[in-house]
Amino acid sequence: MTTVGGQNSAPHFTNSHPTIVGFRLTDANTVFGAILWSMLVAADILSTVELFVALAVLVILPLGLGVAMTPRRSGRTPLVYRLAVFGQPPAAILAVASFTFPTASVSAVALTLPWVAVTACVALFGLWRLLPRGFTPLPELAIDAALLYVPVGAVALFLSRAGISFHFKPIIILLTVVHYHYAGFALPLIAGMAGRLVTDDSGRFGSDFAGRAMAATTLVIVVNLALIAIGITFSPLVEVVAVAFFTVAVVVFALSILGSVVLQVDRVRGVLLSLAAVAVVWTMALALAYGYSAYPGTPQLVTIDEMIV
Repeated sequence: MTTVGGQNSAPHFTNSHPTIVGFRLTDANTVFGAILWSMLVAADILSTVELFVALAVLVILPLGLGVAMTPRRSGRTPLVYRLAVFGQPPAAILAVASFTFPTASVSAVALTLPWVAVTACVALFGLWRLLPRGFTPLPELAIDAALLYVPVGAVALFLSRAGISFHFKPIIILLTVVHYHYAGFALPLIAGMAGRLVTDDSGRFGSDFAGRAMAATTLVIVVNLALIAIGITFSPLVEVVAVAFFTVAVVVFALSILGSVVLQVDRVRGVLLSLAAVAVVWTMALALAYGYSAYPGTPQLVTIDEMIV
C-alpha cells in the first residue's frame, strides 16, 4: 500500500471508518438506500428521471464514499468525510421527498438544501485529498474529480426544484442532476479505482498500449466533463467536440476494463464489470448522437425521451 501526501492512496478499510453495530456506515447506508429505492419503484410515484436521481442519492453516493475513503496515516478520516457519511441518508431522503412538492414551492426548494450541504462536504473531502498530494497519480486525481464534480449535480437539483432553468428546458436541468451524479461522480470514481488495480506502486500506468490507453482515457474522463458543461452553456461546437472526445474515451476505457481490469478481480466482480463495460458502449453511442443533434443545422438523431428510455 502506498501513501501519498500523508494519505493512503490505496483502499484502506480499518476501524477508523464510521461504523454502526459493527458494519461500515457507508455499507449500511447503501443497503438502506437500495431498500428504500426499491420501495419507490414499486410505489410508482416518481418519474423515470426522478428515479434515476433517487438511485444516485440513496445508493450511488454512499457506495462511492465507501470506496473513496482515504484515512490519514494515523488511521482517522477527516471531519468533512464523516459529516458526509452521517449526513447522506437524511439528506438523500429529503432530496427525494422534494419531488413530491410542486416545483418552485418553498418546501421543494428547502428540501434540496441538505443535499447541497452534504455534497459540499464531499467536495471538501476531495480537496483534502487533492491539495497536499497534487495532480498525481492519475487514478487518485480521477477519484478527486468525482468528489469535486458531485456538488454540481446537487446545485442542479436545487435549480430544478426551484423552477430555475435559465434558457434551457426544465428537463435539461433535471437531467444535469443525473449526469453529474453518474458521469460526474460514479464514472471518474470507477476510472480511479480501476486505475489503482493496473498501475504500479507510484500510480503510473504501464508503457504498453493498454496502459497508455487507460491513462489517456482516464484523463479525458476527468477533464471533458467540465468542457461538456461549458459547451452546453456557451457553444454547441464545443459541446459536440467535447462529447465526441468523451464518448470515444469512455468506450476505449470500457474496452480497457474488459482487457485488463477484469482479469485481476474475482469472477463475480469480473462478470459485473464486463456487463457494465458492454452496456456503456451503447449508452455512449446514444450520447454522441444526441450531442451531434444539438449542433445547429443537423438532423435530430435521438430525442430526450429516447435517451431517457
